Parts: sequence; structure tokens; C-alpha cells
Amino acid sequence: MNRIIVAAIVLASSAMMPGAVKNRTAAADDAESSGPRQIIHLIERAHDVSFLDLGVPGPSLGDRLVFTSDLFDENGNNVGRDGADCVIVRIDQAAPPAQQQIVQCVVTVQLAGGQMTFQGLAQGTENFFALTGGTGAYRNARGEAFVRDEIPLQVADITITLFR
Repeated sequence: MNRIIVAAIVLASSAMMPGAVKNRTAAADDAESSGPRQIIHLIERAHDVSFLDLGVPGPSLGDRLVFTSDLFDENGNNVGRDGADCVIVRIDQAAPPAQQQIVQCVVTVQLAGGQMTFQGLAQGTENFFALTGGTGAYRNARGEAFVRDEIPLQVADITITLFR
């Protein structure tokens, strides 16, 4: 497994779209902020990572990253785990090298109260993902997760915002 390719896809996968931060509209923020919300802050530390390279030199369409991580609260307590499946869906040669891979990710977060699933396109080290479903305490939740990859790439800062 080429470590540079893994680093590039991990950057694109997060952990967990820089443009998404700038493209959020004030109207959407106002509508969401008017109701009650819950913020869950997590630190993600990679546990197992596997990269499937389709054999084309360098990152290419269809290359896949599958990983699981342990999740910690701000006090360092292990509070859960996650699992993700990310597939390169586009190569953007015009983007800076660390942002050339655009990856479609599906992530499941498991906490004591239940599970939440997130999905979205990722590019670079800062990405938003839509909450697509939940179980237990999260079965009626809606919201999003903002993930910022930290250096080294095995750590990410995750902020989940639930709108009730």
C-alpha cells in the first residue's frame, strides 16, 4: 500500500470540503439556529485503516478507503467508535495536491445513546457531512458533522450539530 496515496485519501475523506464552509448560507444558518440544538464534540483517533487501490498508478476513480476509529470526548474518555467507507469519485487536477481527490464517504458514529449515519463529498482537511439517519437517542435527529483533520492524519476534530 502506497503511504502517500493513503495520506491523500485520508485528507480527502474526513474526517471526516473547504468550499462548504464558505458556501453555507446565512438563511440556512438562521433557520437552523432558531430551534434547539445539541453540540457533540469528539476527537477521532484512527484504529484500523485499509486502502483498496484499483491498480492504476496514483489515486484513481474507485479507489476505496475503509477505516474505523475510536472516539473520545474533550476529557480524553473513550465514548464510542466510528466506521467509514470512502470512495474516490473525482480527481480534480486543477486543485492543490492535497485537495485533488474528491471522495464520497458514508460514516456511522456509535455512541452510548445510539448510532448516527453521515454522508457527503469530502475534499481536503475540512468537511461537512449531512446526518442521514440515526437510532436510539438519535432516531429523530437531523443535523450535520463538521470534521477537521489534524496533523498527523490519524486524528480528527469532529463537531456534530443536532437540530431538534
